[in-house]
Amino acid sequence: MTELPGIAAELGLRPGELVDTGGDFLVLHALDAGGAAWILRQPRRGWVLRRMGPERALLDLVADRVPVPVPRWRPEVRDIAVYRALPGECPDEPTDEYFEDVARFLAALHAIPLEDAVRTGVEVRLPGEIRAAIARKIHRARTELGLSDELWRYWQAWLDDDSTWPPRSVVAHADISPANTLVHNGKLSGVIDWTDSLVGDPAADFRRLVKQFGRLDSLIDAYERHGGIAWPGMRRYVEERVRMAPVDSGLYGIDSGQDRYVKSAVERLAGLQPPGHQAR
Repeated sequence: MTELPGIAAELGLRPGELVDTGGDFLVLHALDAGGAAWILRQPRRGWVLRRMGPERALLDLVADRVPVPVPRWRPEVRDIAVYRALPGECPDEPTDEYFEDVARFLAALHAIPLEDAVRTGVEVRLPGEIRAAIARKIHRARTELGLSDELWRYWQAWLDDDSTWPPRSVVAHADISPANTLVHNGKLSGVIDWTDSLVGDPAADFRRLVKQFGRLDSLIDAYERHGGIAWPGMRRYVEERVRMAPVDSGLYGIDSGQDRYVKSAVERLAGLQPPGHQAR
């Protein structure tokens, strides 16, 4: 693995703190001659490295089309993301203004023409493919994570309910949460970590916030006010994607060889019941 401090020095940056606790990236903080902060992110997994080219191209595409700054990578470094740090800090307790700003950002992001995003090389999932992928996850969860018969039947009925499923794909960040957003002077000042970005499921940009804070109705209302396009079954759909969080994390743990995710998912699924289910 390339030494990040050496790369930083070659770029005229003074290396600082090296963070090696992340599963997907090694991160180095650095300063330039003027004291401005920079970030260097080196992928630790092959799939992350393969996504870097499309991620770079997508960031170049969206930078001038969303109302919030995003990282702009230095072009001369290909396999490492090197960018000037955005202002602000990850919020500990997001405010009403934060959720309003996020909704405004998502409405603008989701309005980017798909044909422009497809040219960046990011993964593309059309609505039918989204549905099929979720069906496969539920099937795998039954065989690999011990999904209960009650949840299996409940989610099979959901899969068959055409009214709830998204009618279109959008350009999605797919990992919107306080950990990947920055706030400065009370305003959303940056959206970082675009590794999971793709053309795909609109709910991917709501489910982590909703899982942590609720506020689904107010988020959808604000999203629509800023021009976002909801659909009649959106609320139910996002709720089910939130409910499926242990399935998503457990299968990620299996596929990435991280047993802690698998163990946690199995425990959470064991206590998860469909809405309205009466325990015996």
